[in-house]
Amino acid sequence: MRRPAPSEPPWWCVGLVKAAAWLVPGRARTDWRAKWLGVVSSAWILSQRGEVDPRVMRRCAADCLANVFHARTSGREARQLLRSPGVVLAGAVFALAVMTVASHGFSGTRALFRPLPVEDPGRLVRIRFTGAAGQIAGVPPWVLPAWDAHSNLLTGIAAYIHRPYAPLARVTPNFFSLLGTKAAQGRLFAAGDRDTAILSDSGRRALFGPNAPVLGRRLKVEGREYTIIGVLPDSFWAVSPRITVWIPLHLGAQPDPGVPVLIPVVGRMKPGTSCSGGSCDKIRTDLFNAAKAGGRPLPRRPEVVPFTAVTEPQLAGYLIWIGFGVLVGAVIVALQQPFRLWHGWRYGWLLIGKTVLLVAIPALGWIEIRSAIGGTGPPETSGIAAAGGVLTVVFVSACALGFWWSFADQRRRCPQCLQLLAMPITIGSWASVLDPVTTEFLCESGHGSLYVPETEHGEPDHWTALDPSWRDLFDKLTPKGP
Repeated sequence: MRRPAPSEPPWWCVGLVKAAAWLVPGRARTDWRAKWLGVVSSAWILSQRGEVDPRVMRRCAADCLANVFHARTSGREARQLLRSPGVVLAGAVFALAVMTVASHGFSGTRALFRPLPVEDPGRLVRIRFTGAAGQIAGVPPWVLPAWDAHSNLLTGIAAYIHRPYAPLARVTPNFFSLLGTKAAQGRLFAAGDRDTAILSDSGRRALFGPNAPVLGRRLKVEGREYTIIGVLPDSFWAVSPRITVWIPLHLGAQPDPGVPVLIPVVGRMKPGTSCSGGSCDKIRTDLFNAAKAGGRPLPRRPEVVPFTAVTEPQLAGYLIWIGFGVLVGAVIVALQQPFRLWHGWRYGWLLIGKTVLLVAIPALGWIEIRSAIGGTGPPETSGIAAAGGVLTVVFVSACALGFWWSFADQRRRCPQCLQLLAMPITIGSWASVLDPVTTEFLCESGHGSLYVPETEHGEPDHWTALDPSWRDLFDKLTPKGP
């Protein structure tokens, strides 16, 4: 950078004045900059002559900043600032910044755009035998080899054991491969694995911390030690989002001890097969015949229903609810008095940007809070279900309110300076049809006035621009700055 000549003030002092000038209101910025550059130049010349202490330059810089602060904190400037569009936009951006920090970079929202950790969940079905209310539902383990070998409509079958609300599940070694899930760290179960365990990502963080290595470490579960061989993707869940530890389940000729008479079974349909309407009956018949072909005849056909206890796409559901909230807000706006939406690019871009921010803030907050309190899986208790329903109503209503308020705020802004209009004056008569009640708002910078009808059958809002002579009058009546 070029060093200043002896007759020129230091570059840092000149730069400070020019930077501080951007905090001064626009109508007084030029005069304020010229004034303080003159003060700095005079102080520098006097200090070079030895007439004042050279430290006076620091005092000038401090006085310059204090003057700007006084200008911004005065009553009139505070009102001008609150009426400016920057307050709304800055408040919205600040809210987004706080949400970004609190949600670790919108982790819940980003998870919606990641590939599903379960391959084609629509092709998964649950197979079971059910009896009277309160009885265990499941499938006898001895029929699984016959189904796996002779079924014509299923590509694979896996089983699991899980007590309600427990953090532990036992699954057959092919369970994760049937779901199409891949390990985020390490590997999944193999056919010969016994004293091994796989952790969910939430279980890894809860047991060992967010960054600690876990592969090869020992974990004691129900009095028995297991070696951790893998970690599942962070958005994965199956059977229950509460499960944090998975251990292998062996059924073959020498099943693991404690295997119940009936166990839950999951199957994957072949491409082109579906479980809707009569298609489920075809799968039931196919399994009945497969058991007979394998020498394991069954007394009746099993039940086959879609397997929904697994990660499913949620982005579409969020978008539908957010769109519904926006639609409600748009209907409310349409039912009010119409007003002109376009007064130039600045006016239009302010409306668009403000509306997007005011809808995005509650929408993102809803996604992050639901992700935090309910995980990525379905609610398992009535309390979580009720909380999810209340959150949906509250945040969808907030989206509608934000959309409506954006248009209501825009209706009261000057099309030229975008400041909120002030000085409301009510004219007309409530009892008169020819002269209905109208409220007139005036731009404090003298750009014009807005006539807003107060009756349902009044005319649309009408903006009247004032000629330059009115603006000169406003400039004379309004102080330009400190």
